[in-house]
Amino acid sequence: MRVTRTVRDFQNALLTLLKTNSFDHLTVDQICNEALLHRSSFYRYFNDKYDLLEQTLDSQISQIADNGDPEEDVIKQFVLYIDGHKDMIRHLASSNSHSSLYTEMLQIFSQVLLDRRTQSKTTDTVILSLKKAKNPEMTAYVFSGAIIGAFYWWQKNNYNVPTEEFINFAKQSVLSLSNN
Repeated sequence: MRVTRTVRDFQNALLTLLKTNSFDHLTVDQICNEALLHRSSFYRYFNDKYDLLEQTLDSQISQIADNGDPEEDVIKQFVLYIDGHKDMIRHLASSNSHSSLYTEMLQIFSQVLLDRRTQSKTTDTVILSLKKAKNPEMTAYVFSGAIIGAFYWWQKNNYNVPTEEFINFAKQSVLSLSNN
């Protein structure tokens, strides 16, 4: 999907606001003010702030996956992103009033794993395990659920586990779910 400059401005505004504000408390007016755009422009592209959030998450996760080396460890890429954006994730994770957020993240991350599976060259053990799976789609969802659950746990525990230790734990947890 081609993202217009206006959509990107709204997404950037949301990401900026999430550094200091809980998603639950953000309003469309705040997002419009931060983006320096009018409410009518907002509603031309989004149904509500949840729609903006879902499109922004999709864009961010896809960007992480697209910009990474296909031979790099996908879990490590995402953990390093989260490690560098802890405040934003903290303000996003505090939101539990929109139950489809978890589902959206699960779908996006699963698709990233499935897309990585089709690349011919990889040394990523998670992707190699996914390539061997009898039901790759279901396996991608199981792996994604484990990874996202670990992310929530890490955030809930104030990121007190060192990043490298968390990466190794997440990878081992996902691999323990495979038949290897």
